[in-house]
Amino acid sequence: MNDAYGHLFGDRVLRVVAKMLQSSVKGRDLAARYGGEEFAVLLPATPIKGAVALADAIRDATQKLQFKRTDKDEMVEGITISIGVSIYRQNEPLLQFINRADEALYAAKRAGRNRIAAM
Repeated sequence: MNDAYGHLFGDRVLRVVAKMLQSSVKGRDLAARYGGEEFAVLLPATPIKGAVALADAIRDATQKLQFKRTDKDEMVEGITISIGVSIYRQNEPLLQFINRADEALYAAKRAGRNRIAAM
């Protein structure tokens, strides 16, 4: 995104996606920016099937977003998002859980992007 449209445009997209994630969670759930272009959504009371369903809804909503470029009279649409889903296993080290979610994210990207992978 940044390479094609510039960092300001990419940042605008990230801010919109962040707001969408915030509006997608409820109760004890938490959405946060985890790294440069990465977000984490923690769903402590949601089974993996529900987490995958939410991830797919987020992926679909992101793909439908439209942005008007400020430097040109042009609309940008079809924003893609890859999502890794993982469930915390009782008593596992937190880093192991995070690594598994990260592995799932990269599996989704390797599968062709704009996908969800669960581990």
